[in-house]
Amino acid sequence: MTNDKKGANQMARKMLVIDDDSMVLSSCQRIFETENFDVITTTSPEEGLSLVLDTYFDVILCDWMMPGLDGMDVITRLDETSPGSAVVMITGYPSIERATEAMKRGAMDYVAKPFTPDEMIKAVDEAIQRKEGEERKVIERFGSLTKTGQISLPSIDEKMLETLSAAIDERRQMEAKPSLEALSDPERLEEMTLAVLNKYTRDTNNLIPILQAVHSYAGYLSYETIGMIARELNISEHEIFGTASFYAQFKFEKPGEHLMRCCTGTACFVGGGGVILEAAKSKLDIVPGQTTKDGMFSLETVACLGCCALAPVVTIDGEVHGQMSPAKLSRVIDKIYRTESKG
Repeated sequence: MTNDKKGANQMARKMLVIDDDSMVLSSCQRIFETENFDVITTTSPEEGLSLVLDTYFDVILCDWMMPGLDGMDVITRLDETSPGSAVVMITGYPSIERATEAMKRGAMDYVAKPFTPDEMIKAVDEAIQRKEGEERKVIERFGSLTKTGQISLPSIDEKMLETLSAAIDERRQMEAKPSLEALSDPERLEEMTLAVLNKYTRDTNNLIPILQAVHSYAGYLSYETIGMIARELNISEHEIFGTASFYAQFKFEKPGEHLMRCCTGTACFVGGGGVILEAAKSKLDIVPGQTTKDGMFSLETVACLGCCALAPVVTIDGEVHGQMSPAKLSRVIDKIYRTESKG
């Protein structure tokens, strides 16, 4: 990782460039040094995701294809961990399909390699303008929010979801169709989403409670569901992503059966919390914000779990595991897998 700061200019914007090509990194650094940016570069997507946890970046440039995590996975994580940043995808294989997918996942624009300085500067300027425009819409709708802040949602009334489920089953019974429980997961989610939209009269002013109800039912907001809500409300998918990303509670990936949270607070960090987080990432083969391929574990970090005397601390499904070590963590994970396999 390299960091080239202009100490004399405290008002410079911050930019993060993630690309495994050192030539691209040096090119971006040269281009944006003269455009009033402090530029940090890294060839590691994992390091880039770690950097955004500690530093706010106005702009993040991310390569499409890299060893390890690919660009799409990275921008999905960035949309959750750094929602205020304007993300621009860099790709050597441009296509409409890839551009569309990148935009769905939170990118503001994309630039094809090789690029000229003018092309890159134009893309970044437009991405910043789009991001700021998106945020203005959200602020107008939900009141004054700080650019990097996230606000909390009130809890959803579970009885409302139960009532909707009962109404769906009653309707399907009258239509001589299988019950909600007999449907596949995507079919069930589609039925519930339509019921939620009907309850809230397909009014864009009710976007947050609509998203909240669907999220509470499914445990996350899938891209397919967001696309469906966008079509039904006649708004863009990007607007929905921009709105939802202000709320830490909204997840965009199906959660695992078990949720592991690694504390990164001061006491845990001093006690070896960083080592524990790396052990969790290695054991589960995921990074924070992801779910294992078998759907068993989701991994998150948390600033403090309130158990500093037991540092370093990990929680699994809310159960506190204190004075953790890599070996102990491995045993806990293995035990859960053994228990699940028995059935």
